[in-house]
Amino acid sequence: MEKKVANPDNWAVQAGDMYNQRYSRLKQIDTGNVGKMQVAWTFSTGVLRGHEGSPLVIDGTMYLHSPFPNKVFALDLDTQKIKWKYEPKQDQTVIAQMCCDTVNRGLAFAEGKIFMQQADSNLVALDAKTGRLLWSVKNGEPKVGAVNTNAPHIFKDKVITGISGGEWGVRGYLAAYDINTGRQVWKGYSTGPDEEMLIDPAKTTTWADGAVRPVGPNSSLKTWQGEQWKQGGGTTWGWFSYDKALNAVFLAAAILPPGTRRSVRVTTAGPWPSGRATWTPAW
Repeated sequence: MEKKVANPDNWAVQAGDMYNQRYSRLKQIDTGNVGKMQVAWTFSTGVLRGHEGSPLVIDGTMYLHSPFPNKVFALDLDTQKIKWKYEPKQDQTVIAQMCCDTVNRGLAFAEGKIFMQQADSNLVALDAKTGRLLWSVKNGEPKVGAVNTNAPHIFKDKVITGISGGEWGVRGYLAAYDINTGRQVWKGYSTGPDEEMLIDPAKTTTWADGAVRPVGPNSSLKTWQGEQWKQGGGTTWGWFSYDKALNAVFLAAAILPPGTRRSVRVTTAGPWPSGRATWTPAW
């Protein structure tokens, strides 16, 4: 995986690298010729909705995704021919639960597999050469608004994904799955009890009163009234980055339910393989 990312002829992760820098080292296009660029070829996914996220390019093959119903195409870049297509059958009622169009923010690649987080919350792994479905696991419950629009991320041997639906009061979380089997390894919520947020009250830190301090017990629960934290928002449909030297993932959570302003895990660094939260800022 790291070799694929390091090759500038590839675009093997959504943001170009694990740091989400979105920078290409290719030099053919520069300030002197960018104004002369013209369309070489086009390809239509056949879906007339908003398209988000970038295609992946790996060893001469472009992997392209679409909004709902979340088609995936593998295109030969030399011939522009379709090598394979994946088109899942999803319940149309999922569309009504999706905010801000039926977008999908992209694919992930690792170990000869293409990963997609479908709108109906199913996280799938496809054979990168054939498009064959290798495994599928349910990540949320669309009937309560817990759908997916995010791109999965691959860090080491795990697929990292989040959840959408903060508009409906969905309680956000980050989940890690084994890339080979789809087995869930850990899951950390944005709100709620310490153990469900993967917080250690004595070791997870925040910035408070001009210094870095432990968050203390029930740092989220004590900001909510009763069981409001169960509809606490803090959904995780954006981007995650990874620092290899620190062995930590960084994320930002989003959207509180209407009429609330309480404590969510806004940004966290968590070590592998446990996902245990290392720090989170004051909110």
